[in-house]
Amino acid sequence: MSQIMSVSDNAFAALSFLAAPAILTNASTVLALGTSNRLARASDRAKMAATAIVSSTTNDPIVQFQQADFQHSTRRATLLIRALRRFYLAAACFAAGTCVALVGAFAGYFNIHSLDHVAQAAMIGAAVLGVGGLVHGSLILLRETRLAINSLDAQHAAITQWRASRKEPLA
Repeated sequence: MSQIMSVSDNAFAALSFLAAPAILTNASTVLALGTSNRLARASDRAKMAATAIVSSTTNDPIVQFQQADFQHSTRRATLLIRALRRFYLAAACFAAGTCVALVGAFAGYFNIHSLDHVAQAAMIGAAVLGVGGLVHGSLILLRETRLAINSLDAQHAAITQWRASRKEPLA
């Protein structure tokens, strides 16, 4: 004897139907904001390195260091753009899913069952695509963070080596 429980019978189900799209939309936009800030920093870093490379007339270790920094920064910027696109896609999917849910609620209220079923399928599709965008964008951010840390490690090693080469040997 199984009973089908309606959403109104369970307060947690009703709350999750209301809160989940808002939370996921908020998560997408917060990740997009943070990613756009990271993109701006990577772009600034690439511009500084490019300026140093173009203004230099020699090919000393500092210029080689700037060339490597430029390459790291541009690679990071490319990854950040990809992540940003995924977060925008996720935010759009969650917003569209909310609008489709409103259409589905309208169809359910007026007993338009065919539209109700289409709305349910579209809402599920938008939610799955949105969550996929969040997950994929986050994975891209992990790769970009690893690249940033590797770049910092390389900079630290280069500066340490440069300082060691500048010290005079002890007598």
